[in-house]
Amino acid sequence: MNSSIYKRYVFSQPMLATWAVCCIAFGISISLVSVNKGWISFASNTRKEEEPNSIAGDEPPPLDSNEQTRITNTLLSTGAAKECANHPDEWKRVPYFWPIGRDPSRKGPAAFVPGLLHGYDKLSVEPVAFINRDRKQFVIVLHLGKRLCGHDGIIHGGVQATLLDEITSRPAFWNLPRNIALTANLKVNYRRPVMADQILVFKTWLVDIDGRKAKIAATLEDTSGNVLTDAEALYVSPSNEKLLLERSSDMKKIEGVYPGNF
Repeated sequence: MNSSIYKRYVFSQPMLATWAVCCIAFGISISLVSVNKGWISFASNTRKEEEPNSIAGDEPPPLDSNEQTRITNTLLSTGAAKECANHPDEWKRVPYFWPIGRDPSRKGPAAFVPGLLHGYDKLSVEPVAFINRDRKQFVIVLHLGKRLCGHDGIIHGGVQATLLDEITSRPAFWNLPRNIALTANLKVNYRRPVMADQILVFKTWLVDIDGRKAKIAATLEDTSGNVLTDAEALYVSPSNEKLLLERSSDMKKIEGVYPGNF
């Protein structure tokens, strides 16, 4: 065989093989991209079809006024609420949802709990709250629905912690300097599962106060008095007076919403 022909034959075969492999790999890549695009399109269309059934797309209508009144009356008929109401010299009803800043009308979507947790089958109606004469104890009765669950039928631990944070702040606000309180620490002990769609009773009280610091305790109970969750919290009043406005006038307004005086 001619040497030049032999060289062309020897060196052309690997080149052809390499070229064939590249073509095959390129073809496979194009096919995979096409399949991937098709799957993305399919998945996207599937999500669009399912969207109307999602929580965001299927938000229930708000409770009508008659249903709200019925639930509120049920809260007021509990033993804990009756015990407070039957001792007006020691306990006084106060609003649970507070005005934000200086505008008493701003207590809706701008606030986390009244805005996001309040609604149908969640925090169904505004909780019923009572303050003790010494301003160091609070009793709060509320209903939690099925849309606040973690495990099926059990109220999410984060929801419980959020409410305990809110509720333990009450004695702190009333007793710390300038009636301002910021959470420094919150310890929550989950004793028993808190089942959804039931009435619950929160009790909170001032344990100790030292200058700008206040220690608060709280329990979450069912209507039979069984402790389901308890908490300890530390609150501080900020030393920087420009951080938050003094709120003593707000405390007086809150105490004046419902009739009765200590």
